[in-house]
Amino acid sequence: MLTIPSVHPYLMTVLLEDPSEREQLTALTHDSWTTIIEEAIAQRLAALLFRRLNHSNDQHLVPRHLLQLLTQQMVRQTAWSLLLTNELEHILTACKTRGITCIPIRGPVFAAQLYGDCSMRQIDDLDILVHREDLSAIRDMFDQFGYLRHEQQPGFLETFSYSLEFIHPQHGLIVEPHWTLAYPPFVAATDMAPVWARTVKQQWMNRETWALGQEDLLLHLCLHLLHKGEHAPLLWYYELDRLIRQQHSRLSWNIFVPHAQEIGQAALIADVLATVMYHFHSTIPDSIMRRLLSPSRPSHSIPLRPIRDHMLAQPSLYGREEFALLCSLQGFRQKIRYTYALLFPSVQFMSRRYGLSSPIGLIHSYITRACYLLWQGCKLVSAWLLSTLAARQS
Repeated sequence: MLTIPSVHPYLMTVLLEDPSEREQLTALTHDSWTTIIEEAIAQRLAALLFRRLNHSNDQHLVPRHLLQLLTQQMVRQTAWSLLLTNELEHILTACKTRGITCIPIRGPVFAAQLYGDCSMRQIDDLDILVHREDLSAIRDMFDQFGYLRHEQQPGFLETFSYSLEFIHPQHGLIVEPHWTLAYPPFVAATDMAPVWARTVKQQWMNRETWALGQEDLLLHLCLHLLHKGEHAPLLWYYELDRLIRQQHSRLSWNIFVPHAQEIGQAALIADVLATVMYHFHSTIPDSIMRRLLSPSRPSHSIPLRPIRDHMLAQPSLYGREEFALLCSLQGFRQKIRYTYALLFPSVQFMSRRYGLSSPIGLIHSYITRACYLLWQGCKLVSAWLLSTLAARQS
């Protein structure tokens, strides 16, 4: 089972809406509040804690300087959310004008669905889903907006990744147009036609926009959490539970389970759901968990690769998706091109990624990056070898 981030027990009672939460609240010490506020910010729970304290008029129980810290976090979060919301409206309008079908995923629209308030969810960037054949039009659109393209080498993201990446030159906002709900190395194995067929219309900010079906949204959130591994904040686990509870009567598990099996990650998705069930008591039928964990015939487009599958099951290892994709690539030339772009990306990419401009700094970053990626690769291969030997001995 995945390990959720460890936080102060009071934060968990807030998330679980535990009746004993009020008793804990009045007994908290100054040091406890320091821990609670810092962890709430780190785990993206600041808005939930802030709302809880406001609704119960219990702000007076929090030390003044810590309440100010929490308030400042909410001011920054609200301001950034407004910027993201305005920019998303601008992007959706531009896509509609150009005839590009575009679906907001996660971000302000998801926050509005879960909480009824776009500022309740801490968001780093904007993610949209588009058809792969519209990527050229998407590039032209963001070029006209003045965004900067951000990728290791020209054409790298479209060939090897799951989304393009654009950076706003003024405030640094990142927009990622996805063409799939999955992440490497299963991007090519994911059939998006049924996903697009299940999309629905919804109202957001007094406008009509497309939205994912709830089964596809839930699957994507599970995959996104796996994508981040141990870097995923506690908020994302909580939101999975909240979505399941909100959509419980409308979720079709007969859509969700086959889709998870088709992309070859049913067991890992079951691990995510089991973790959410254990900590948040989510209402997921046991029969669904058994179906996700039962052996299924692998798709012809997802051949069995023990090294790749072992890497993906190591959430604590950085770069596991990159190395899993390397194991999945066909042909020596593709592997060389992919490895070279990872180890030695363009100067523009390095400058933007690491904020460097001097030649010495860039050279040092190239060397550090290559050494770090090679070291992570050695750790992944070593972990796989050790597990293989242990399996054979048992």
